[in-house]
Amino acid sequence: MGLTEKAKEFTDTALLKAGELSEVAREKAPGYLDRAADLAVKAADATASGVDRATGGRFHEKIEEVTAKVEASLDRPRPADGPTVVTVDPDEPKS
Repeated sequence: MGLTEKAKEFTDTALLKAGELSEVAREKAPGYLDRAADLAVKAADATASGVDRATGGRFHEKIEEVTAKVEASLDRPRPADGPTVVTVDPDEPKS
C-alpha cells in the first residue's frame, strides 16, 4: 500500500467521523440556541434595569424601546429549513 492510498484511507475515515459528529451537533444546536436566547433576554433586562437606575430614570423610555427591540430580535422564529447539507460518499476504507 502506497503513501497516497494510506492517506486517502485516513481521509475517508476522518470524513465519516466528521459527518457523524456534525449530525450530532446539528441535532443539539436548536436547544442550545433557545437557551442562549433566553439567557440573552434576561441579561438585556438586567442591563436595562441597571442603566435605568444609574441614569435616575431620565432615559427610561429610550431604554425600554431598545430593550423591546433586543427582545424581539431574540424571539424571532428560526427558519424551518435546515442548514444546507452536502453529502460526500467516500470510498470504503480498504482493509
